Amino acid sequence: MKARAVALFFLAATLAGIAPEAVARALPIYIEDSHAGTFYWLAQHLDLDEPCTLIHFDAHSDASGIFDSDKMRAALRTVASLDQREKLLQQWRKQGAIQCFNWIEPLMPAPIGRVVWVPGEQASPRKVEDQRREATALLDGHLEAAPRQAGLFRERYLVSDLAHLSEKLRANEPLIVTIDLDYFSGIPAVQQPAAFERVWRFVVEQTNLRAVTFAISRLYLGDDDEADRLLTMAMTAARLLPTAQIQFEPFASVGHDRSIRARQLQTAGQPLPAYEPGRASPRLQSIILAESDRILVQQDQDRWSALLRDWRNETAQLHLELKNAQPSTDGIWRMAVNESTAVEVVAQPCTAKLERIEWVALEPAHASCNVSELNSEQVGFVAQAAPYPQWQERAVAVADATLPIEKLAAFFDAKSHCGSLRLRARALVDGKLRETPIIEVRRFAGTGFRAALTEQFGLPYLFGSGALADQSDTGTEMNLGADCANFLVYAMRRQGLRVPWSDPKHLRPHLELTGAAVAPGAARISTDELERGLIVHLGTHVAAVMEDCPPLGVLDAGDLVAHQLKGFPEMLRLGDLLRQRHTGVFDLYRVPFPKGATTLAFGGDIMLGRSCAAHIRSGADPFAGIRDFLARSLFAAANLECVISPGEETRRAKKYSFQAPASSAALLHRAGFRAVSLANNHALDLGDGALRDCAQILRLEKIEIVGAATRATENPYAPKLFELRNGASLALLAVSDLPVGRVRLRRIEPTNPPIAHASDRARLAAAVQTARTEADLVACMVHWGIENTRLVTDQQRELARWLIDHGVDIVVGSHPHCVQPLDFYHGRPIAYSLGNLVFDGAPTVSSWNHGAFLQLSLSADATVQSAELIPVRLENGLPKWEQPDRNGIAQE
Repeated sequence: MKARAVALFFLAATLAGIAPEAVARALPIYIEDSHAGTFYWLAQHLDLDEPCTLIHFDAHSDASGIFDSDKMRAALRTVASLDQREKLLQQWRKQGAIQCFNWIEPLMPAPIGRVVWVPGEQASPRKVEDQRREATALLDGHLEAAPRQAGLFRERYLVSDLAHLSEKLRANEPLIVTIDLDYFSGIPAVQQPAAFERVWRFVVEQTNLRAVTFAISRLYLGDDDEADRLLTMAMTAARLLPTAQIQFEPFASVGHDRSIRARQLQTAGQPLPAYEPGRASPRLQSIILAESDRILVQQDQDRWSALLRDWRNETAQLHLELKNAQPSTDGIWRMAVNESTAVEVVAQPCTAKLERIEWVALEPAHASCNVSELNSEQVGFVAQAAPYPQWQERAVAVADATLPIEKLAAFFDAKSHCGSLRLRARALVDGKLRETPIIEVRRFAGTGFRAALTEQFGLPYLFGSGALADQSDTGTEMNLGADCANFLVYAMRRQGLRVPWSDPKHLRPHLELTGAAVAPGAARISTDELERGLIVHLGTHVAAVMEDCPPLGVLDAGDLVAHQLKGFPEMLRLGDLLRQRHTGVFDLYRVPFPKGATTLAFGGDIMLGRSCAAHIRSGADPFAGIRDFLARSLFAAANLECVISPGEETRRAKKYSFQAPASSAALLHRAGFRAVSLANNHALDLGDGALRDCAQILRLEKIEIVGAATRATENPYAPKLFELRNGASLALLAVSDLPVGRVRLRRIEPTNPPIAHASDRARLAAAVQTARTEADLVACMVHWGIENTRLVTDQQRELARWLIDHGVDIVVGSHPHCVQPLDFYHGRPIAYSLGNLVFDGAPTVSSWNHGAFLQLSLSADATVQSAELIPVRLENGLPKWEQPDRNGIAQE
């Protein structure tokens, strides 16, 4: 398995409301045994012409100069490309051109403009001066024989103890920090964790930090145990930074070690000790296994994968689940605040013996952070905020494999009992120490917009959160926190609205003004507006109305609002908020309701065979009970779970083979269906010829088929285009994600299947890209999941994420024969299963006889304004629309 790089990056700030220089920061962290590896990594990744200051925590100065180093500086800058530079660096690494004791000088005066060497925590001024004199003598000692173009570096190389380090730094200068773990080697083992924490705390508080490197330096440590202990500290610290990019190269080496220590050992005939990842302690193994998706290893990937596989095979693997629940598409476990559940440690295989279980909650270390690149002179009230979000571990006093949610009450918001919490567990499994990956649990109150606000409680204020990115996750959907506007934008996107990450000013165009300069008590409000989203706008700050307290229907000073500013989200009275902001009036906005919008309707499985076919032959219309609903929709589509074929029933080739009469197509057309998906496990029930007949009959009724090829020149993946209103268009695709079966009636070349299948991601990606260029809106119908269960599988979630990440706007599922959840991912709706729309066969099974339509309202520019499930009830296999009344009670 190749480790996934956590691809956080600086966005070119095209996001509305984000200044070009306010891009969000990531923190690269590089770990290798030899400190010479720091040279090779920095030389490959830094801008070689932009000076920065290097803070160098090390027992040694590493200040030795290289004879005629100008040749190296020139060679690094005259390569044709970064790839050529990488090849040059690989050649130097193999030759040992740069050593652990002289790696700094070739990187001066740029990209390293200054060096501050920190050899220890405290030292007298005289000792500091002696260390500086010795270091600079090494740095410039060769200049008489080989003059350096940049001249002397002695004024660029400083020495400081940790206690006075901040005095050596300049405001707003870019910093690189390198930590040689031999810095801690002279400290007693019991004191090393505290000493490491003091160094690390200083490092992560630096607002202009650009990167951190660790050198294990096994050659200079006491033994393998000390190396393992210190590396475990470094890995633990790195993983508690959620925006860190961790690159670990345990197999990297530098040729021909010429250090004094190496020569001493060679003279004594002793081998040179080097870090061996195969000797990692159980604690370090458990950390690496739990974080393997975050740790990038580029050198000897196959060897690394084999090592991880060996560790995994030694015992069962652990993960966490919420009892009787399932995660959302984004991997978060959401639950209503009034639900009672428990978090469980699950072992695979389940026969594993769990001992000494420890639970750990991860809490934000900071209430507010400035994750932008703006400096302290530009950001005002968050000038002193931490530069990086960070977690801190807190033990949970439970020792069982099941952790009741009630035991976690202290970790959620004290007033609402809502919010976000991350958990992990550690245990001895058959005598081996293992730990689970982190899961995030979110508790919410209410529904809709307000529920999505309450689930964010407990997360810190992040100035610049809109510019965060981690692969496809952006902004507040990285689930690290928000600023005032994006606290609200997140809630809008959780309802399926594609609102960009923003600030208060640029949020206005995405809202509907209902009153300007409003005083408390002067505005009427409704429950529908509260559910959809009601916003108090104070110019540079925004809040959301959470509860209409008596007197009802009027927004007054006693009503509750939620906002986020300078810390964790909070709820307070509107009057208190206005007093904090020194104003008596505000602008009142609401999240717009769909107006004059185009409505799309997607249905579930339609099976018009068996007793449904008998109804049709007797003159009944299976769609009569939903005709009124479909008449309101401009476009309707569904999954056709049968083959429309003329003549007598064909001899079956499968246990369940569904044949519908030819007249079914006209009924589909009359009901309003403009397209059906044939990418399912029943399209070939009667063979290729019947599938072609079915397609021809549907085309005669002007119904497009999607997901199947019935002509030699057809591509089953090709999107079908539909004109909507105002020139807007929809592209529709369909695929099956079920195992590809074989029936006796057909022989199909595997390279040219008649049914589009999700396993061919290359063809599917190309189809989505084509659809994206040809239409305003892209929808994909997917046949997937497990029959007769409401549980969404990991495979469904993975494919849904993949489709949306590649450009799909709407994902519509079928096959489970029961309704599965409607979810939203990156502001796009996913209906995992709409259940049955027309289907006989199980009159006493409630889930079989309750389906749903996915109803979508679009604006004039084909943006989704709302998405909801409209319930359908089946009687004898035929649907009836369950129209809700004003109180939400279904009416026939």
